[in-house]
Amino acid sequence: MAPTRAVIPDDFELPVDAFDIPICYDGDLSGVVIPEGLVRDRVRRLAKDIHAEIGNKPIALLCVLKGSYKFFTALVEELTNARSSCPEPMTVDFIRVKSYEDQMSTGQIQIMGLSNLDELKGKSVLVVDDISDTGRTLAKLLSTLHETGVEKTWTALLLSKRVKRVVDVPEDFVAFEIPDKFIVGYGLDYNQKFRDLGHICVMSPAGIEKYKSE
Repeated sequence: MAPTRAVIPDDFELPVDAFDIPICYDGDLSGVVIPEGLVRDRVRRLAKDIHAEIGNKPIALLCVLKGSYKFFTALVEELTNARSSCPEPMTVDFIRVKSYEDQMSTGQIQIMGLSNLDELKGKSVLVVDDISDTGRTLAKLLSTLHETGVEKTWTALLLSKRVKRVVDVPEDFVAFEIPDKFIVGYGLDYNQKFRDLGHICVMSPAGIEKYKSE
């Protein structure tokens, strides 16, 4: 049975003024959907679910930068605690993935960070990513890993957005299922802003306009 997800209702937003938000983001957010403390509590339970599924076997955690860095850091900490009596090691690696999805798409992804994907050959890999929406990039990353010779993969996602997937991908461990809203915070950005924001929030129309690309 798949682990239980924490589902955020479509109409759920907490007032921004009830939380400690950096003054630099004043007016940029319309609501808080997942406070930072709730994220940490879910990650703790997610780590226990992952350990219950994977057990004591050696595992490589693969962090997909940049958006998942805070989630990854918290998950590694909690998994270390969950695996405290585990006789097999847990390793960590970091990659950045660039996809080409416009009209000039080659149908390929560029993986940056690992000096050689062969380092993962024969290993069991937990791919840690920030959010799943279309599914394109994650599907291509998983396909690339399997072509490289990875023995088994699982996915751990901070957020799964309730939108129609262009490509179906396995979502093995999901912290939160969220509505189709413009989300930032806890590592997720909008034009490189808001990664430092502790809470997961919804952008306001003014904030979207303020930080849009020229």
